[in-house]
Amino acid sequence: MFGLVLGVVLVASPGQVRAQPASPPASVAQPPPEQPPVAEPDAGQPAAPARAAGIELLASMGWGASTQGARKMELSPYGASFGLDGGYAWRSGFRLGGYVGYSLGRSVSQTYDPLVGSSFDMSADTSSLNMGLSVDYDVPLQGFVLRYALGIGVTAMFWEFGSEAPRIANYSESPAAGFHLAPGGTLFWPHNSFLGGVGFRYLAQFSDSIPSGFLGELLVGVRL
Repeated sequence: MFGLVLGVVLVASPGQVRAQPASPPASVAQPPPEQPPVAEPDAGQPAAPARAAGIELLASMGWGASTQGARKMELSPYGASFGLDGGYAWRSGFRLGGYVGYSLGRSVSQTYDPLVGSSFDMSADTSSLNMGLSVDYDVPLQGFVLRYALGIGVTAMFWEFGSEAPRIANYSESPAAGFHLAPGGTLFWPHNSFLGGVGFRYLAQFSDSIPSGFLGELLVGVRL
């Protein structure tokens, strides 16, 4: 009996009780990181027109004005102007072309003061023919095409000073001719094969017998 009681006491002794390790907590699942939203194209914004290669034929009309005098005279060989422009454009935006234009000009009454002799009254009636080659580059915009152009060519200025005017140096026989440099730009609206635009060019004359001038133009044509 004493042995049974002793065995029960030993079994129930605190030194014999061992704590069971707690089971590790279950890992908490983390939500996946949020992905940045994918930008969707705005259907309200029209895409820039694609460049198309082909042959261009353009007709132009406009108005021009001299920006300086020539040989101490006021000359106006520009005025109402008409022209043709043709060339080939590549998909890269480059274009090689040629142009020809005629300006009706106008007559200007004035007093001319020569270096030698007395001054006299005269009328200077002038017009001009311009032709040359141009290298252009097209930049697509929203619904439009902006064209930068640089031309080099020849200007022939036809003149008539009136029978009452004495002979003037450098104007022995009409026309007077010289080279010009023609930077310019045009904003086109393309629609299928049709082209319409408004632009300008500046005719910087190398000859001091021909005044430089500014031309504003309206253009219409096709790209084939």
